[in-house]
Amino acid sequence: MSKFGTLLKINLKLLLRNKGFLFFLCVTPIVSAVILNLKTESVLYENEETKNGIIELEKCSDKAVYVGDTTKYILKVYDGSGSELSQYLLESLAMTGMFSVCRCDVQDMSEEQVREQAKKDAFDDRAGVLLFIKENFESSVLEGDYQKAIQVYLVSDDERWELFKVELTDILSKIHCAGEYTQQNASKVSDVLKSMDKGIPQKHIVNLRGKEEIALTNEQISQKSLIGYAYAIITLGFLFCGVCVAHTVIEEQDNKVYTRAMLSKLSRTEYFFSKFIVASLVSVMQTFILGICIFVVRDMDFGINKYVFLFVIFCLGLIFSIISLLLGILLGDVMSANYAVFSLWSISALLSGLYFSLDATSMIIKAVSYLMPQRWFLRVAELLLAGDQGAYSMILYVTAAYLILCISIGSVGLKMKHCDV
Repeated sequence: MSKFGTLLKINLKLLLRNKGFLFFLCVTPIVSAVILNLKTESVLYENEETKNGIIELEKCSDKAVYVGDTTKYILKVYDGSGSELSQYLLESLAMTGMFSVCRCDVQDMSEEQVREQAKKDAFDDRAGVLLFIKENFESSVLEGDYQKAIQVYLVSDDERWELFKVELTDILSKIHCAGEYTQQNASKVSDVLKSMDKGIPQKHIVNLRGKEEIALTNEQISQKSLIGYAYAIITLGFLFCGVCVAHTVIEEQDNKVYTRAMLSKLSRTEYFFSKFIVASLVSVMQTFILGICIFVVRDMDFGINKYVFLFVIFCLGLIFSIISLLLGILLGDVMSANYAVFSLWSISALLSGLYFSLDATSMIIKAVSYLMPQRWFLRVAELLLAGDQGAYSMILYVTAAYLILCISIGSVGLKMKHCDV
């Protein structure tokens, strides 16, 4: 066996005797697989939109911002009427495509109780408008007395309020006109309104998005969140396994093994390249364990082809394994390397959007987030979920770019430590 092959074999033996290495090697892929197999039944999916576009809230205390579509203007509606005309009003608002209508039934509550609830929601909820449809809605709106029919609470400075006001006025006027036509016969008004709507061209709502935006369904958004959590857990394993590889370098330098290797005519380039190979093999091993967990659970479905996902994980792991290896070698101390990689993991996971969306953050944070590898791989996950073939080239480009950057920085750092590569 060649000196290079012997060195690889020795390093792998040392790693497999390290209990900490075995822990991160086995546990983090298993935990990641468990996360990927979670079936999230969040409030958003428990209160799915009905066919008429209205989201039903079980209790008035439920927050509309948790269940509504945040890309639309959220309306929280206290429906004290429960009539056909109030239903028509809310359906019409929902069908415009501009508003996310969240309704709670308050027919068993007094107006004073509704007002108290509205005061709480004005501070605790993030709806744009609170809408109280009163008990006498039908008779009041047919008479044209809109103030007695409905109470509107504006609780945000969103400019879409003007659009809502116009739409609400138009719909109420339409109901009133239908009432005049039927001589305020509420039972006939609904039929007239339906006849009027049949003559209106059907509206087809199209979401226009920029080239950097991807339209995902609610289910895909949930899957993306799970993938983000899985990224966070498994990258922790890659980082600490990389430190374990760096630990072999530190030990060999302290025990003069490195010196003896150099005296055996093994070049420094071959020596450090062997460590990169070991780090790569560790990434393969962790990805393999994750693959076993994924394929054992046959009904696991997280929206991405399993083989493609494993390749993505391998590329992500390769980047973090090399980063932690270089950090360990440059710092020259295992404890310092542990602190460094844990700090790196914590900050990068937060700034890359693995735990929460970065949409509402400042431009500076968004710019910094693109320095984090997880941010790009989360983008890859979005593309794969959306079926975009551009994800495959992005995986290769991002992986190559980070590896070149890491190896370049590592080479400079090693030379500064008087360790010619």
